[in-house]
Amino acid sequence: MKPAELLKIVLPRWRAKMSQQFSLATLDGFVRRNRATLEELVARALASRQAAHGALPETPEEFAAYDRLVARERPQDAESDEAVLTRLFERIDELFAEGYRELLVLRNVGLEFVDARAEAILLRKAGWDSVPLLLGRPALAFVIAGAVMAVRDSMGSLAIHPDQRGKLNHLHFDLNRAEQRVVDLYEAIDIGSDTKERLGRFAESLWKLARAA
Repeated sequence: MKPAELLKIVLPRWRAKMSQQFSLATLDGFVRRNRATLEELVARALASRQAAHGALPETPEEFAAYDRLVARERPQDAESDEAVLTRLFERIDELFAEGYRELLVLRNVGLEFVDARAEAILLRKAGWDSVPLLLGRPALAFVIAGAVMAVRDSMGSLAIHPDQRGKLNHLHFDLNRAEQRVVDLYEAIDIGSDTKERLGRFAESLWKLARAA
């Protein structure tokens, strides 16, 4: 849904609420004078909501929403493996409490994030500023000159910022190599990931191997 379309849905509710304090003529005049700004605010809110769920960005506004997530997630990723796992387990427990199937959560959130963090470790060695993101569905962000310029979602699709399209072909190569390297590292780990406890031990082993690779 485009910002202008969403604004049409939001405005009647806002007018009804604010009509207790201002006349409808005053409210309509305010909207008419500030429609462009209102649409921009709605676009930012919509982009933030989509990014929080791990949706691939397309527009500059949607990539900017990932900038804010990276600013939040980067310091947490720099913490110890134990601290990172504690945060991951809290997210998994939240999903369990919401009624999601245990194995589904462990695979689609737990293991996806564990893999993304291992890939980020490998990609940093290749020179990329990569940040794993624990979102509705985990994602991997790539920062260039202080801003997110690419995002790989949990399905393996890669989105490139409009300003960088055609300029990051080498990212595809390095990302594919990191993904394959993580698959190869699996063979050295004799631990499953079908329970939260086993996932934790698997993650610690995988991240350790990625750092030593």
